[in-house]
Amino acid sequence: MSYRTMNIGIDVLDRFLAKRKTGPGCWGWTGCVAGNGYGKLKVCRRYVSAHRLAWFFRHDEWPAEGLVVRHKCDNPGCVRPDHLEIGTHADNVADKVAKGRQARGTRTNNAKLTEAQVLAIRGDPRPQRAIAAEYGVGQSLVSRIRASKRWQHAG
Repeated sequence: MSYRTMNIGIDVLDRFLAKRKTGPGCWGWTGCVAGNGYGKLKVCRRYVSAHRLAWFFRHDEWPAEGLVVRHKCDNPGCVRPDHLEIGTHADNVADKVAKGRQARGTRTNNAKLTEAQVLAIRGDPRPQRAIAAEYGVGQSLVSRIRASKRWQHAG
């Protein structure tokens, strides 16, 4: 069953309203929260993002296929309808990059190097393969770091 065909009844609305904390700014979500900070509520044996439900309850329809509900306030836990807007995934990513919220360097989950190591690599005169072996990375990464195609923000 897709969220588009779910039977969203008054009981879901009541549970949603009981789990939002209203105020002058963002409306917080006091219910279940996913690891990424987005609220969620179980509907028809499936979890639905709380901000998507907020959009649904305000507009009485789900976003069109291929569109996402975005936070204008940059707060993933916010369920205030006027802080939400519809856009594409590409819009969301572009907004994240423009606002400097794109994880870079050691803020990513899979970073193998630190900013200090990157600066050392840039100043190291040895062959790329020797540097790569020392840091446990591939030679191509060393090449991209030296060409400023990776870790542009460091130093």
